[in-house]
Amino acid sequence: MKLEDFSLRQVAIGIPALVFAYWAAMQFVILPHMSEEHRRHIYPDNFGAHYLQAISIAFMVFAAWFVFRYKGRFATHGRILVVFAMARGSLCGMLLQFAIRSYWHI
Repeated sequence: MKLEDFSLRQVAIGIPALVFAYWAAMQFVILPHMSEEHRRHIYPDNFGAHYLQAISIAFMVFAAWFVFRYKGRFATHGRILVVFAMARGSLCGMLLQFAIRSYWHI
């Protein structure tokens, strides 16, 4: 199976499915067996984490433009899929971090 065989819909469904499986593993297997101090080190709440979130949001805005608006010579199907998957993974990762931090009070 090659990259050109995938569609945007398959990527849009596959990435959240993988993130959901990761969330379930973290929520029910890994985090209950960790101490509170170790949990705090997984998702730091320092000042540098906000810069990473801002960079992720900027990348998602760029990716939305590239996938849905850009029609230049660099917009091949493979590149569009890769950029879309990376942006979708960034969005799901931010939601995953919010969900775990709010449930475990990290």
